Amino acid sequence: MPIQSGFHVEVCHWANAADRDALASVREVVFVLEQRVPRELEIDDDDPRSVHVLARAPDGTPIGTGRLTPTGRIGRMAVMVDWRGNGVGTMLLRALLDQARARRMDEVVLHAQRDAVTFYLDYGFAVVGDEFEEAGIPHVRMRRALDPLPEPERAPQPLPPEPKTLRASSREELIDVTLKLLSGARHSMCVWVRELHPQLLNDTACLVELRRLAISGRGASIRILAQDLSRALQEGTRLLDLAQRLSSIIEMRRPVEPADLAYRSAFMCVDTCGYLFRPLESEMASEGSTWSPGRHAELMRMFEEAWARSEPWPELRTLGI
Repeated sequence: MPIQSGFHVEVCHWANAADRDALASVREVVFVLEQRVPRELEIDDDDPRSVHVLARAPDGTPIGTGRLTPTGRIGRMAVMVDWRGNGVGTMLLRALLDQARARRMDEVVLHAQRDAVTFYLDYGFAVVGDEFEEAGIPHVRMRRALDPLPEPERAPQPLPPEPKTLRASSREELIDVTLKLLSGARHSMCVWVRELHPQLLNDTACLVELRRLAISGRGASIRILAQDLSRALQEGTRLLDLAQRLSSIIEMRRPVEPADLAYRSAFMCVDTCGYLFRPLESEMASEGSTWSPGRHAELMRMFEEAWARSEPWPELRTLGI
C-alpha cells in the first residue's frame, strides 16, 4: 500500500545533536545497511560545513536526507524504502536548490547513482563525463545551472520609528517594559533565559500579546531557550498551556554547550528590532529599546548560534510541545 503524503522538509544544523542524529539515522539505513557503503566513508568532513535538509513523517520520524556543500555539490540524498515514490526525494531536491539559490550559487553539481540519473534529468540536470565508481557503486557526474532569484520589488523605505528607551529595576517595571516590547512585535520573538518560571511571561497582558503573535499568520514564531524548566513544570504556567495548544509555533530548547550553560544574562528580541536585556538573569534590572537595529542584530546572532547548538527538552514531549 502506498504511504499517504503529509511529510514535511526542514533545514537542519549538523552542530545540533538532535538534528545530526536524525540525519545519521536515515543515512545509516540507506547507505551503510542497504547499499553497503563503508561507515567510515559515509560521514565526512563536509558534513559540518554543509546545509542539510531532513524529511520527516507526520509523526516526526526521519524519512529522508540531503545536503549542499559550500562548493555547490548536492549529496547524501537518501529516502527510506517505505517512503520512496511519494515525492520525498523531489521535495528534498527542491529544498536544496532553493538553498543554493539563496546563496547565489551559479550552478550545482552532484554524483548520481546510475539508477537515479533519470530522476535528476527530469529536474534539469545534465550528465557530465563518463560513468565512474564511488564507494563501489556506479555513479555519473551531473550539473545544473541556476537562475538567480528574482529581485523583489522594493517599496519605498519607511521612516524608522522613534525608539523608546526601556528600563526596569523591579518585577512590576520589568513586566511593564516586557509588555511594551511585545506589543510592538509583528510576528515573532525569542527569549534566552536561565530559568523559565511564572514570574514574567505568565502575566495576563503578556500572555495576550504572546497569543496574538502566535496566531498572527505566516512567519509566526516564538522561540524560548531556557536552562531550567523545573519550576515551570512543577508549579505550572500558562505559557506552557499556550505552548501545548500552539506547539507548531512555540518552540522551547535547552542549551547543552558549556559556554551557553555558563551564560548568566537574559534577553528578549522581537522582529521589529526591539530588545530587552538583563545583565544578571537573577535580578530585575533591565535595559532595552523598542528600536535598536545594531544591538538587536548582535543579540540575535548570539541567540541563533546558541539555538543551533541546543536540543529539544525531552520533558516537554509528554506535553506535546
